[in-house]
Amino acid sequence: MKTHITILFLILLTISVNAQGRRNMHGNARGKIEELEKIKLIETLKMDEQTTLKFFARRTEFQNKVKELSKKSDDELDKISNYIEKNSDKNSIEMKKMINDYLSYSEMIAKEKTNFINSLNDILTYEQISKLLIFEKKFREEIRKLLFRQGKGPDRN
Repeated sequence: MKTHITILFLILLTISVNAQGRRNMHGNARGKIEELEKIKLIETLKMDEQTTLKFFARRTEFQNKVKELSKKSDDELDKISNYIEKNSDKNSIEMKKMINDYLSYSEMIAKEKTNFINSLNDILTYEQISKLLIFEKKFREEIRKLLFRQGKGPDRN
């Protein structure tokens, strides 16, 4: 029953976002989805108030680090793209360095996630950590499916 309510809420949220237009989608809808995710996480992990505060403080710190690393990773891709457009020597040492820099950011993001998950054992049980990992995967899949269906539209198959 909870799953059906959640899916219905996500569908209504997606429809409302679509009605507001793409411009508002990134700010307003993202915030609503994040709020829904927080509520569902609290329910799924059955956290008390103190645990919830500690968890989300740590999670926000983790997300900020990942956001910063993702920005740097995107900047590296931009450098690679600009290099390809402006230089005829496509097999240069410089290009190899830029590729390695880009890959190092991906590794740092993975390491941050590992550190975050490992840091939770002082506030969550291993069962809760396991539920968190499962929840994150399922939640992303649900959002992706809803957005994909919404993007298809009724007259597009």
